[in-house]
Amino acid sequence: MIKEIKSNAKINIGLNVEGVLDNGYHLLDMVVVPIDLSDKLVIDFKEKKGDLKIFTEEKNIPTDERNILYKVYTAFYKKSGIKPEEIEVYLEKNIPSEAGLGGGSSNGAFFLKELNNYHGNIFSCEELISFSKNIGADIPFFIINKSSRVKGIGEEIESFENNLKSNIILIKPPFGVSTPVAFKLCDSLNSEQKDKKANILKIIEGLFENNLYKTKHGIENQLEIALLTENEEIKKFRSKLQSFQNQNFYMSGSGSTYFTFVDEKDSLSIYNKLKQEFKECKIYMSKFLG
Repeated sequence: MIKEIKSNAKINIGLNVEGVLDNGYHLLDMVVVPIDLSDKLVIDFKEKKGDLKIFTEEKNIPTDERNILYKVYTAFYKKSGIKPEEIEVYLEKNIPSEAGLGGGSSNGAFFLKELNNYHGNIFSCEELISFSKNIGADIPFFIINKSSRVKGIGEEIESFENNLKSNIILIKPPFGVSTPVAFKLCDSLNSEQKDKKANILKIIEGLFENNLYKTKHGIENQLEIALLTENEEIKKFRSKLQSFQNQNFYMSGSGSTYFTFVDEKDSLSIYNKLKQEFKECKIYMSKFLG
């Protein structure tokens, strides 16, 4: 049996770091919204016992036990007690890595949901979130895959209605950002820097009310604040973005991708101008999902 599915990205519209646990995991409070930029997974269930095989043309993505798909596969069969099935997964990547868009976690979450579906939905949504939250920080969000306020280490999810009538343009520079490095820098922020917080409720109200002004004025990203203290590449890239024709750009997650809100009628023009000015970058037009 072969299933072909899309595995979409997300953006963070506001992100606060609220603390760190003894095990090193950080407590977050953020707005996370699914977007239509997607990878493709072709999952071939061989309908016999065996192991997982992963195939991709991306040379920098491991296809062994280091891959998040393999971690999800192992966790699912360990938790269920079912003898593992032979499965082949063909992964076509469109979501860039080290970009703050959750591509790896999305792949893991959608594969996990398909595994659960194949075996008759033996786990509830809450159970899937519970045993997958330590595999990838954004997996719980992608299991729900709706505009949400996400707290804790990613497992506390409150969905809301996003009515914002806006397109999004994403711009990914030719360098990535390591998430652990971003969090480590965040731990070193002084009290004044830590006081610069996103107004999460204002962002949610703005999205619900289709009020872009209110949404924008609630946005802050404490991981970006941390990166701007030491990461020269981010500093230079952000400075160049700030000079681009009155558009406001916001970092998603730990970066390195930035995004901007655009009216549908202006989106192609702005997209083409960005392509012209930022030739070294990957640029994507996107829309909200749910």
